[in-house]
Order: sequence, then C-alpha cells, then structure tokens
Amino acid sequence: MAKLCEAYVSDLPVVVPKDAIPERLPKEYIFSIWLQGEDQAPGIVRSCWDSIRRHCKEELVILDAESICNWIDLPEDFLKRWRNGKIKPAHVADLCRVELLWKYGGYWMDATDYMCHPMPEFITQSQFFMYMGDDDDYSPFIQNCFIRAFAHHPLVGAWREVIRTYWERHSKACDYFLPHRLFRHIVTHNSELSKMFNEMPHVNHLCTHSVRWCGYWDSPFDQEMLSSMTSDGAFQKLEYKSESSRNPLPGSFADYFVHGKV
Repeated sequence: MAKLCEAYVSDLPVVVPKDAIPERLPKEYIFSIWLQGEDQAPGIVRSCWDSIRRHCKEELVILDAESICNWIDLPEDFLKRWRNGKIKPAHVADLCRVELLWKYGGYWMDATDYMCHPMPEFITQSQFFMYMGDDDDYSPFIQNCFIRAFAHHPLVGAWREVIRTYWERHSKACDYFLPHRLFRHIVTHNSELSKMFNEMPHVNHLCTHSVRWCGYWDSPFDQEMLSSMTSDGAFQKLEYKSESSRNPLPGSFADYFVHGKV
C-alpha cells in the first residue's frame, strides 16, 4: 500500500506560499473536531477535552460539521464530495487541521488526545512541532494527531497546498496515512522545508502512547507509574472503540482516564 501511495504523490508540486512567514498571533487556540457535535462524542472523548481545559491556558475550540466553515474556507468541490459521502471524515479532519493552523496557528489535538500535565515548554516555544513516527506501515514518518505551529508557517503552508492539490486530482485517499506521506513528500523535495523540519526537536511518539498501547490500559491504576510513563509526552493517545474504553474495569488505568481522574 505504501508503494502504491507513493505513485500517487510523487509528482505533486511542492509550493511554499509567498506569505509563509511564521507569526505567533496574540491569541492561540487548541483545535479539535468531532463532526457530529461535542454533545454526541463518547465519554472518553469528552474526558480528553476536559483534560485539555484543565491543563492548558489556550481556548479549546471543538469544531463540528456545521461550525467548520465559520473558521476556515474549504474548497467547494471538497465540501461537496464530503457531504455526498465520497470523502471520509478522517480525511476531512486531515485538511481542516492544516487549514486551521495555517490561518490561526496554535495547536491541533485529536479528539482522543488526553493531557496528563501542562504542555512542555519545548513545545510551547517551538514554531513547529510534531512527534515522529516509527516509519513503518503502522506509524509512518510523523504523527499528525498533535501539531503545534505558528500561523503562516512554511511547513504548514506547503503541506496545506499539497493536500489541496491531491484532492483536486484524486477522488479518494490512496491510504489512511495520506497526510503523513504528503508531509514526507514536501520535506524531501524542498531544501528549505527540509532544513526547517530537521531543526524541529525530533521526539519519538512512543512517549505519547505509553498507557493505552503498551499493555497498561486494563491494569490497576498506579499514579507513580503514570507519572513516569507520561513525563516526556505532551499527551496520551487513546481510542474510543474498544470495550475497555466504553466500559472500563473499575480501578484500572482505563477507568481513571475515561472518568477524568488523572
């Protein structure tokens, strides 16, 4: 699948917008999205948003299918295909996150990102930051579930342009990790973007997946262990589909996260 996707993206032009000058705006937001609306989100998702509100000073903006266009202008053809069910919600979020960060700067956080402590300073002071993936079929190159960026940052601007161009040329995503592969494309084919990306702190994403994905989710909760596991990660990446995330074992790590006890 990865090789097939490369064939779709390899000839896409890398365009850095002329007005791509990083700017930290006076007010920064944290953006997240749940297309059905905040009140329709699962309990664990609402706990994630509550954790952001507890630990972050920035205003959390939760977008839905109706409010998206109050904040950003999406291409008309893209909107039409999405509303006709021809573009999946995940790929709507892929475009929304770069549109929002290009215009406003701040942070993008997936609806299943849970904050265990305030944002690390090395992230708040960065003009651009994402956690690095393992560069395999399950975690290719970068993780876009969390993005920190100044408004009008060249990396965001070029990424936005190439995502838009892809959807102008194609009717569906070549695979789930399309935005990850497009980001690799822009930093591989433009020396200035490559330099900016290499100057970014490169931190592996595993520190953000310690609790849910390393076998502790159903184990008895341990605050000391939690503090140790999460010290290097701005958040913990969770999920909402499993039985443990819907009906956690009492006293387990899952129980503490689902019910917002950490």
